Order: sequence, then structure tokens, then C-alpha cells
Amino acid sequence: MTKTTTLVLMTCLALAGASNVSAQVQPAFGTQRFVSVNVGAQPARTNLNTGATFPIHDETGSFSARHGVKNGPFVEASAGVNVWRQLSVGVGYSAFSSNSNASVTATIPDPLFYDHPGTSTQVALLARRERGVHLMVGWLMPVTDKIDVTLSVGPSFILVRQQIVSSVTVPVGTQTFSTNVSAETGTVKGVNVGFDGTYMFSPTFGAGLLIRYAGGTVDLPSVEGVKAGGFQAGIGARLRF
Repeated sequence: MTKTTTLVLMTCLALAGASNVSAQVQPAFGTQRFVSVNVGAQPARTNLNTGATFPIHDETGSFSARHGVKNGPFVEASAGVNVWRQLSVGVGYSAFSSNSNASVTATIPDPLFYDHPGTSTQVALLARRERGVHLMVGWLMPVTDKIDVTLSVGPSFILVRQQIVSSVTVPVGTQTFSTNVSAETGTVKGVNVGFDGTYMFSPTFGAGLLIRYAGGTVDLPSVEGVKAGGFQAGIGARLRF
């Protein structure tokens, strides 16, 4: 059973038992519509590898690149509406950015002597950008007259733009190289499972904590099974009206 499947099952069980708790406490300043804005971090890290061979000096050269994708900040905004009792539907938009180093190693034949390759390594700074749209079905569970939590689940669609080392350039008659970087894009069709805790200072304004998983994998033109998204944690403002 995958981590994502486990999270979904846990959320469903929590939603199934929520009605007994919520029946005993009134929601925090009952609402029909809501807006939330969060800033936080996406701590997940991942790696991906590229490489290729190429003819040069009447032999075959090669390169390999190990790309690291670091954690980084994300921002998120969502809005929704109550549709039945404490059941709501909503949509959110998130943006994540990270810059990471790639270690590039090239093996290049000698221009004068056969079977005397030289190997060298360089570092290239590459960018990862993720833009996500998240559809959510949530169930609000009151804790006090000002505090409540919402559990949500739904599909996520994340556009990934990843810079990769696509090739290397070798000056004529040398065993040195420079890296060529290109950007590849793909769309993740994944899932989101979230927890949102809110404290309302007034009937319309509050603050909250968001913890969720939103992610999946995508095949880019040069690399298959690239992980995108992941666990996210943030804090921000809550509006209800």
C-alpha cells in the first residue's frame, strides 16, 4: 500500500466519524464561502538523471548528469463554498520554486591518441518550477466556537517545468566541455490530502495552519517517473463570508 493510498484511507475514516463530533459543537462562525492564502515550505527532495553518447574525434564520448531538486518555498490560495451541512467544495492554486545544482561528468576521447579518454566534471545550476491546481472536497469539524479543522481530499494537476542538462559541447581538438541546458515540461495527475486548522478572530477573519500532501509523478521527454509536489506545510489568512 502506497503512502498516498494510506493518507486517502485515513482521511476517509476521519470524515466518516466527523459527524458525531461536529454534532456536539457549533462551527466557528458558520460560513457559506471561504478564502485562504498560505505561505510555507515543500520539504521533499528528489533526484533525476540524464545522459547520452555522442561521436567525436572518430570515437564515442559520453556524459551523465545527476540533477538534485531541493526543497523550497511555496505559496497557495484557495476558495470554496459550503454545499451541505459541513461539506464543502473548493479549488486551490499553488506555486513552488527551487534552484539546485546538477553534477555533470563527461568522458571525451583524446583528439590525437586512440583509446585515451579524459574525464572531467562540472556543476550546472538548474531551476524547478511547479504550478498546481487542486480540486478539494472538505469536511469541517468544529472544536470550539472559534476553532475548527477541515479534512480534504481531491485530485491535483501540477505543471512541472524542469531545467535539465540535455547535451554538452566540446570545442574542436580538446577534451573540455560546456553544458547545454534546456527546459522540459509535463503535467502531473495526482492527488491531494489535507488538514487545515483555523482560529477565527472575528466572524470573517482568522488564521490557519495547512498540512497536506499534493503530488504524483510525470514522464518528461528525457526522464521518466519524475516526482513532483509532495508534503507541504504553511500558515496564512482565512476569510469567511
